[in-house]
Amino acid sequence: MTLILLNTTIKISLIVIGALAATSLLRRQSAAVRHFVLAVALACAAATPVVRLVAPAWQSTSRMQVIDRPLAVFDDSLPAVASAAAPQIAAPRLSMASLLRVAAIVWTGGIALALAVLGIGLARLSWIASHARPVVDGPWVENSRAISATYRLRRPPLVLHSDHPSVLGTWGFTRARILLPSDALSWPVDRIRVVLAHELAHVRRGDWVVQIAVELLCAAYWFNPLVWLAARRLRLESEQACDDAVLAMGVEGSTYASELVDLARAFRERPPFVPAAAIARPSSLERRVRAMLNLKLNRDPITRSASVAAAIVLAAVTVLVAGFGVSAQGQFATIAGTIVDQNNRPINSVRLVLSNAAAQTKNEVKSDASGHYEFVGVPAGTYELMFESMGMAYLKREGLTVTGGQNAQVNATMKIGSLSETITVTSQPDDRPLVRGYQGARPADKPDPCAQSGAGGCIRPPVKLKDVRPVYPPGSQGGEVNLKALIDANGLVANVEPVGTPDPLLADAASTAVRQWEFTSTHLDGQPIEVTMNVHVTFRK
Repeated sequence: MTLILLNTTIKISLIVIGALAATSLLRRQSAAVRHFVLAVALACAAATPVVRLVAPAWQSTSRMQVIDRPLAVFDDSLPAVASAAAPQIAAPRLSMASLLRVAAIVWTGGIALALAVLGIGLARLSWIASHARPVVDGPWVENSRAISATYRLRRPPLVLHSDHPSVLGTWGFTRARILLPSDALSWPVDRIRVVLAHELAHVRRGDWVVQIAVELLCAAYWFNPLVWLAARRLRLESEQACDDAVLAMGVEGSTYASELVDLARAFRERPPFVPAAAIARPSSLERRVRAMLNLKLNRDPITRSASVAAAIVLAAVTVLVAGFGVSAQGQFATIAGTIVDQNNRPINSVRLVLSNAAAQTKNEVKSDASGHYEFVGVPAGTYELMFESMGMAYLKREGLTVTGGQNAQVNATMKIGSLSETITVTSQPDDRPLVRGYQGARPADKPDPCAQSGAGGCIRPPVKLKDVRPVYPPGSQGGEVNLKALIDANGLVANVEPVGTPDPLLADAASTAVRQWEFTSTHLDGQPIEVTMNVHVTFRK
C-alpha cells in the first residue's frame, strides 16, 4: 500500500508541476482560464489512483521466475528442543518493511489530522449559520435577486445575517448561502452590490465545491508541498476571476479596490477559520488590488471550446502519466506466506530473515498469530529466506528469484527440532552408578496446556527419566562417536544409528547405553510425537 502511495504521489506531482507550469505560461490569459486549468489538473491528480488501474501500460512487463529450490532443513543439528536458545542471526538495523509500516502510520495520522481540521471548520461554519438570521427584504435581497438574474443563476442564494463582526463568505452544495457580518445591514448600497457581485460569481462558478474537493485532496496528500501550492494558487485565481466578473458588470477598478480595502480594515477581528469563499482575504489583498487597477489585464471568461480543449489535453496527460510503469510497479516486489507446524497449526512469532548475498542486504520480520508474514518493498533479485522458531528445525528457501511488481507466495511447514546431548567417557574407574533414574512403573504424562490452544509450535520438551552411561571398551585407544537416535511418542529410544564410520567398539558401547535411555513424551500442540536426538560421545583413555 505504501509503495502504491509513493508511486501515485510521484505521478500526481508530475501532473501538478505541469499544471503550475501551464498557468505560468498562461499569465497573459484571464484568471478564469488559469483557474480552470488548475482545477482540472487537480481533478486529474485526484483521479490518478483510479486511472492507473485502467490506464494502458506503456512499459514492458516482467514475470516472476519459478522458485527453483524446495524448502529444506538447513541444519538439523542446530536447534534443539531441550537446549538453550538457538544462535541469533545478526539483526538488520532497520528493515524496509519496518520503514514502510512507519510511513503508513504517519500518513494515516496526517490524513486524520487534516480531515479533523476541515471537519472543525465545517462544524464552526454550520454553527455560525444556525445562529444567523435570514434576511428576507431590503437592499441585500433586492440586489441578490437582480445580480442572480444577471448571472443566470437558477435561484438566488439564501442571505444570512450573523452576530460575528468579521465573517463574510459563500458556501453550499444544493443552495448557496451568503453569510454576512454583524454590521452588514448598515452598509451602503454600492458596497452591497460589489460584495454580492463577487460572492455570486463564486456561486456561478461552483468555486466552493471545487475548494472542498481540493481540501480533501490536500488531506490525502498532506505531505506533498506541490499539492498545497497548487491549492493556494487555485484560491488566488478563483478570487481574481470573481474580481474580473465584478469589473465586467461596470464597476470601476478604483472603486472596487477602495471598497475591498475598506472591508479589510473593517474586519479588525481576525475572521474565524471556516471553509467558505471570502471576498476580503488579507493574504491575497495586495495582489488583487494591483490586478484591479491594471487596465491591460485580460478579464474574459473562459470559452466552452477552450475549456473542452484544456480538459482533453489534461486528461490525456493524466492517462499517459498514470499508465507509466503500471505493469512493473517500479522496482519492488512482495514476499508473503503462512507458516504452520507439522500438525498444520499456524506458528506465531517465527523469525524470518530475507537476505540477498549479491546486494549484501538483510531484512527481518516475524509471523503474526495466524502464521502470516510479509516482506514489502523487496527489490528485484535472488534471495535466501530463513525460518527460525524456538524448538523448531531451521528452514531455508534458496534461490528465491523475484522481479519488480510481483507477489511471491512462500509458505512453510516447520518440524520440531532435534535434541542434543554430549557425553565424555574415560577409561578411569568411576564410582558413579551406570544407571540412574526412576524405579518401578513409569509416571503418567501430565496434562499439556498446549492441547487447549489453537496456536502451533507449542512444544513440551522431554525429560530424561532413565540415564545409562556408556562403558569404556577395554583395549580401545579412544575416539569420538556421533549417534542419531529416534525417541518414539512414548519416550522410549526406538532406533539408534551411528553417523559416519566410527570405531565399531566405541559405536557399540555408545549405542548400547543410549538404547536404554527413557524420557517423558515429547509433545507438540498437546500431542505426543517422535523426536530425533543427536548424541556426541567422546571416549578418552
